[in-house]
Amino acid sequence: MKQLKLTIMAAALASMTSIPAVVIADQPAINDDMSRRPANSESGSGDTVEANCPTDPSGDDWQGATASISVEQDNAGSHVQVTVNDGVPNTHYTVWMRIKGGSGFNPAGSPWTTGGATPLCSGTEFTTLNANSPWNNAAGSQGALCNSLITNAVGNAKLRTVVNFPVVGGAYPFQQSGGASAGPGGALIPDVPTAIVDPRTGNGGPFLIRVVTHCTDNANHGLSPSTREAFFQYP
Repeated sequence: MKQLKLTIMAAALASMTSIPAVVIADQPAINDDMSRRPANSESGSGDTVEANCPTDPSGDDWQGATASISVEQDNAGSHVQVTVNDGVPNTHYTVWMRIKGGSGFNPAGSPWTTGGATPLCSGTEFTTLNANSPWNNAAGSQGALCNSLITNAVGNAKLRTVVNFPVVGGAYPFQQSGGASAGPGGALIPDVPTAIVDPRTGNGGPFLIRVVTHCTDNANHGLSPSTREAFFQYP
């Protein structure tokens, strides 16, 4: 009888080792370096780091700057960290997520602004972002908002944020504007969650996440990137 029990126990243990591992929450979706945009590459506003940002003492237009991104997520949301090192000192950066893709993928772009990207913030931040957008506040915010990084005297900054949607393979909850309006025309925003663009999946778009500088006014302009310089992106 004792031998039988040992045999049964051994069989049970053997079967347990063959059970697939359970996927738990907060697994890394991204843990990688971001690519540096050329200093003369134009942003959507037509501005460049080369033209707008203070001269790098090394003479290389901040080409030595680096950035990295990590995203951990589950079905409820994502923990995101963006780190910038040796960037433009004492400067306001903002982080954006692509909504408008290619080949007809989300052709209308952001329902908040019709732009190609939206701030990397929870949908519940709409009121604060809208209040600091150009149509409500021409100067924007000198202080940090939900998608801000402000570098120190040596050009380093870190954004740690939690957003209420999965960044990778998820949809942005534009419906959380609560039927409010945005943009110069004040049109009501459609209550429609919109799939996030990820070039790695073949839905077009130039990036998933982009980091831009605001060297001309050092301000965050809420729902609009306004005047900005393209600095880093992923992938």
